[in-house]
Amino acid sequence: MSNLLELERLRVQAEIYSGKDAGERNKLGQFATPSKLAIQILRHAKKLLNGTPKVKFLDPAIGSGSFYSALLETFEAKRISEARGYEIDHAFANAATELWGDSGLQVIPKDFTLEEPRPEYNLIISNPPYVRHHHLTASCKTRLKNIVAQELGLEVSGLTGLYCYFLLLCHQWMTDDGVAGWLIPSEFMDVNYGSQIKKYLLEHVELLQIHRFNPAEIQFDDALVSSAVVWFRKRKPAK
Repeated sequence: MSNLLELERLRVQAEIYSGKDAGERNKLGQFATPSKLAIQILRHAKKLLNGTPKVKFLDPAIGSGSFYSALLETFEAKRISEARGYEIDHAFANAATELWGDSGLQVIPKDFTLEEPRPEYNLIISNPPYVRHHHLTASCKTRLKNIVAQELGLEVSGLTGLYCYFLLLCHQWMTDDGVAGWLIPSEFMDVNYGSQIKKYLLEHVELLQIHRFNPAEIQFDDALVSSAVVWFRKRKPAK
């Protein structure tokens, strides 16, 4: 059944994308996660959560539900106690609800960055929107920077992309010892604005692994960026 739903998800996703031009998708930072990669990521999450009896899953940028589909494929249904996704694009939010609502996914058609944190989730997996800073309004940047400064004491640069804010804001949504896996551009390791992300990964959480893909092997058919999967646990790092 899940395989049939995954095929339907891919069809619906392609249909929605066909109605958007490249400029609109670029502005929204929408780059779909390949199914095979989503499965690989969730399999690794399962290893990291070995011994955790119940999983509460959150994807703050759920899209059509690629990671949720992989969650159902990888984890036993009885082990998933809650699954929630946020999606600002109503076409994708509606599609995800139609596809996965009956299986237990709760889709919230809202801007995740405006939501009040609920520190209940022990598994956060996401491919957050790759929106560059110049597509963010000045008021949006100020709001996001203030939240990060207040919650984490980090002073992020005005050049920071939206995907970095998603990663940092999710700190307040995680349970202690919860695991997060982020599929994000690897550029944060090489640019100045990434310094605060690296500070967060080194000082605020237990960094487990960074899998950096070969830059010559682009993971997204529609985005010329090199990618990384960043894994960490919400736990103070050992000295």
